[in-house]
Amino acid sequence: MEALLNRWLEGTDAVLTLDEASISQARERVRAVGREQGLAGPEVERLAIVVSELGHNQLAHAHGGAIAVLPVSRGGVAGVEVIAADRGKGIADPVAALRGPGSVTGSLGQGLAGVVRQADEVDFDVRWGEGTCVRARKYVTPPSYRAEVGVIGRAYPGEPVSGDHALWQWGDNELVVGVVDGLGHGVDAHEAADRTIELLRAQPLLSPELLLQRCDAGLKGTRGAALAVARLQRGSGALVHACVGNIATLLCRPGQVEALACTPGVLGIAQPRLRIRRSEASLRPGELLVMHSDGLNTRTTVEDAVLLRRHPLEVAYELMTRFGKNHDDALVLVARSG
Repeated sequence: MEALLNRWLEGTDAVLTLDEASISQARERVRAVGREQGLAGPEVERLAIVVSELGHNQLAHAHGGAIAVLPVSRGGVAGVEVIAADRGKGIADPVAALRGPGSVTGSLGQGLAGVVRQADEVDFDVRWGEGTCVRARKYVTPPSYRAEVGVIGRAYPGEPVSGDHALWQWGDNELVVGVVDGLGHGVDAHEAADRTIELLRAQPLLSPELLLQRCDAGLKGTRGAALAVARLQRGSGALVHACVGNIATLLCRPGQVEALACTPGVLGIAQPRLRIRRSEASLRPGELLVMHSDGLNTRTTVEDAVLLRRHPLEVAYELMTRFGKNHDDALVLVARSG
């Protein structure tokens, strides 16, 4: 759990959420960074409310967490991002929590719905039994559409950590996402997956196929892993993708799902030279990018127009509960980029 928390907060100067004074300190950081980024006073205060909601929820439900504040931009428009990560049990029912009001047992409860209302965009990474990371953003000029990510993962029953992992990084004009499945389950699988995420974070600007080649070399000596990486351009929706192993990548539209190609094999394991295939596609407004490990079955799909309009976290929860297997680690990532 500690390793996951550190990964979420890597490269930030986070404030540990210990008491009311900690939350006050984080609010002051938001106000300072907000002024530096040029946000109007009322918008800065909305983000300060977000910090309060997330901080108080960490104190009440997570029993240990931290909050970081970072300057960001989207399409050249300046903004501020709040990252709240904890070691709690994860949001048990994200749909109820996002819709609020009211307290949801085992979740962040009432404050989470308020966070979504106050922020321009919110990403969620929920790992049942390990922790939660919430990333909320506010911009000088509100975006015309919400570009957001939702992740839900869980470990093999009885294991303390999962061998399935995910990474996403928003750039000024693109989104990079990766889903990894360490071979098997348990601590060794988790170590292989975490090593893969470390390699992806080190050089995120490389093409997907080159990233997979670097991971293949960098995973020698580990259990090995399956991995899919996609780069999605904002605005145009142009997408490039590469995959090795049993990771499914789906482009989901009303009444239609397109599955992208994946090369058989395992990264980090001695084998004939991998011929990694690159896929190119387009993700249009109103469509979702879904990536999941083989902890979800092959019938996994999102074609319902109503579900496609919901927050990516709600979609991820629906997929996990409908298609997740009980005898493996499982993780699903859902992204909407406009």
